[in-house]
Amino acid sequence: MQTVEKLYEVDYQAWVQATVAQLRAGQFNDIDLDALIEEIESLGRSERHALSSQWIRVVKHLLKLEAQPQARDYHNSWVSSVVEGLRQIEESQDSSPSLKSYLKLNQAKWYLQALQQASVETRIPQAQFPATCPYDVLDLIEGNYPESLRYFFVIE
Repeated sequence: MQTVEKLYEVDYQAWVQATVAQLRAGQFNDIDLDALIEEIESLGRSERHALSSQWIRVVKHLLKLEAQPQARDYHNSWVSSVVEGLRQIEESQDSSPSLKSYLKLNQAKWYLQALQQASVETRIPQAQFPATCPYDVLDLIEGNYPESLRYFFVIE
């Protein structure tokens, strides 16, 4: 059988199973600690990346909805994308409340990315969009949509 260190490099799933078995058996001296640390760090990065991707997608579609209200053929998919993105952001906040501060800290940077994407996809110059993010995603999760977007999201 291969060493645990080598197993991580050649068969990730086998390494995971072996590591879990070692942890459960209390065989801590046999664990490939460097690989385990790397994996735990990777999990945190993955959650942060997923949060940023969802935030950017939500804001990009909101910008497009407001910039092109006449593009009715696209509204359903954009609205659906916003709703699903908000659901995933809420889910990540529920499972990892500390991500809320990460979201607040990075939304200005993410807004620039959403703005660039919205500009490219609509062919509207960035200067015609708001200079700063007009949306509070955490408010949107609660159903508090700005007046300009209520038509799309509030069903009465």
